[in-house]
Amino acid sequence: AVLIVELDGNSDAVAAERIVLDRLLAESGAQAIQEAQSELERATIWKGRKSVFSAVGRLSPDFIVQDGVVPRSRLGYALRQIQSMAQEAGIEVANVFHAGDGNLHPLILFDAGQPGQLEAAEQLAGRIVQLCIELGGSITGEHGVGMEKRQFLPGMFSEDSIEFMRRIRL
Repeated sequence: AVLIVELDGNSDAVAAERIVLDRLLAESGAQAIQEAQSELERATIWKGRKSVFSAVGRLSPDFIVQDGVVPRSRLGYALRQIQSMAQEAGIEVANVFHAGDGNLHPLILFDAGQPGQLEAAEQLAGRIVQLCIELGGSITGEHGVGMEKRQFLPGMFSEDSIEFMRRIRL
C-alpha cells in the first residue's frame, strides 16, 4: 500500500499539519516515508499515482473502475467491506482512493474470456455503489452518473428530486 499526502496552505498551517501527519504515520506503522525534495520528485510521485489505472492492465486482462464516495470516517470500514465482498465474489480488487475526501476508485479485476466473470464483476461493482449509499456517501465522486448507476439514484434522492434533475437536464 502507498499513501501519498500533500499538505497545502501557509507555512504555519503546513507546519502544524506536518506534526499531526508525522504522529499519525508513526502510529499507523508506516514502513517507509519518502518526502519529495524537489518539484520534479513531487511530479514523479503524482505521475506514479496517475499511472495506476494503466498499470493495472498488467495484473488483469480486464477491469471495471468504480467511483463512489464514503464519509472519511468510514473509509477504513468501506475498504474492509469491499475486500470481503471481493473475496465472496472470487474477484480481486485493487483499491485506489482519495483518503482526504473519501472518494473510492476500486478497480475490479476480471477476465472477460472466462464465463461469468464479467457478470460477477458488474454485480460486485453494484454492491460497492450500494455500500457507498449505505455508509452515507454518494454513488459518484467525480465521474457522474452513467447508465450503470441510474438504478441507484432512488437510494439517494426522492422521486421529486430525480424529476427535478431530469427537467434541468432537458
